[in-house]
Amino acid sequence: MKKEKPAVQRKGKEKAPSGPVFVFPGPEGWESWSVEGGAAQCVGPAETPQKLRPPAGATVALPSRLFFSVPLWIPVEEGIPPRDLAKIALESKNLLGANPESAIWAMESIRTERIARPGQDEPGTRQLEACVVLSSAIEEECILEQAGRYEVAGRVLPPPGGGSGVVLRKELGRWVLDFYVGNKWFHTQPLLARVLDAGAAAELRTLLAQLEGEGILQRLDLLVFRGDEAEAGSFLSLLPCVPHMEPRMSPRLSASPWDLQPPILTERRMASADQAKKKKYLRAGILIYLGVVVSALAYFLLPYLQLKALEGKLRAIQGDAEKIREASMAWREAGALVNPKMNAFELLWQVSRPLIEKDPGEIEGVRLTAFEYNAKHVFLTGEGKDLEQTEKYFAWVKKEPMLSAYQWNHPQPRLLPNGNAQFQLEGVPLGAASGEGQEGGQDANANAP
Repeated sequence: MKKEKPAVQRKGKEKAPSGPVFVFPGPEGWESWSVEGGAAQCVGPAETPQKLRPPAGATVALPSRLFFSVPLWIPVEEGIPPRDLAKIALESKNLLGANPESAIWAMESIRTERIARPGQDEPGTRQLEACVVLSSAIEEECILEQAGRYEVAGRVLPPPGGGSGVVLRKELGRWVLDFYVGNKWFHTQPLLARVLDAGAAAELRTLLAQLEGEGILQRLDLLVFRGDEAEAGSFLSLLPCVPHMEPRMSPRLSASPWDLQPPILTERRMASADQAKKKKYLRAGILIYLGVVVSALAYFLLPYLQLKALEGKLRAIQGDAEKIREASMAWREAGALVNPKMNAFELLWQVSRPLIEKDPGEIEGVRLTAFEYNAKHVFLTGEGKDLEQTEKYFAWVKKEPMLSAYQWNHPQPRLLPNGNAQFQLEGVPLGAASGEGQEGGQDANANAP
């Protein structure tokens, strides 16, 4: 079979492709692929993606050595999201590390099937999920800060035609297998064998048997070899089925692309943002310093006659300025008479503060249900989870300096059937409270814990 050239190879210092760019792990090194005018173009190979200098927003295809590909069978349970079930399965395989919440991984449903459930008449349903978990340490050379997406290399390659298919290709000097079902990628497996020989064929047959035994790959419709026919040699005759030779194809995004942003890339971008912010502050500080120096020089170099003219203008407006100052002082004295402790909004904030703030320590299990304020008193009703928390809230109100303008009284809290304590709390201004005491009024729990 005559092999067609899938792309125009360009090397040297030629202009990089201007269309949608894929940084892809090719057979011998990293490549930059794009489609311009309907024709696929390739730049490379290069030792690292950085040497390709891709434009901003390029898609980086991750090679198999940077992720764990795990096809999973998970049961379909009503009310339980498939991602939660997949997470449990990945944790059981110890693939999410010590901190599963920060693990970077993605999944996609491949197919569903009915299965018999032990002890139940009705059959159940399970679905096959393609899961990918990024390895904890990704090589620095594979990180591009200007990249727009990070995808799995097998997902951005066109799948083979038919139902279940396997593609054998070379990736950065190593042979890998990409598995597809219904034109959907679900698994990539690198071969241990470095060369295509009888050992590689036995390894491939063992892997196919394992996937078939797990029900993941029910049948093999097509085995495609994408590579140099000279490298295959007699290997193709050792395969369990007749392989189909195909030329290499340009990568492309699937209908539902993933985005596996490595943690180190996020850390880099945050560090770059912090560095840019520090530079901005430094420039602003330098500008402010220069402005102060220029202003000082301008001030000391003003002619003496201009200074005298300014003093004359100030003497002319001295009378009006004195009136303004006296009015300002009058307003300041009037403002001093306003007691912020008698402000309704301030009171509402202060009595609610220990229930929602961390400083002072939050009093848990207590909530206010009503707040009433007038010139005679402040009246609160609420509910605590128990008497201890309610008494703790009473003690805080009586000791709080911002609420010391009131005398706080409360009857014994009433226990509800659910164990909660329903309470009432009344605050009377100190002046009014002392007047009532002289006339024979009751002064209970006066600012005492």
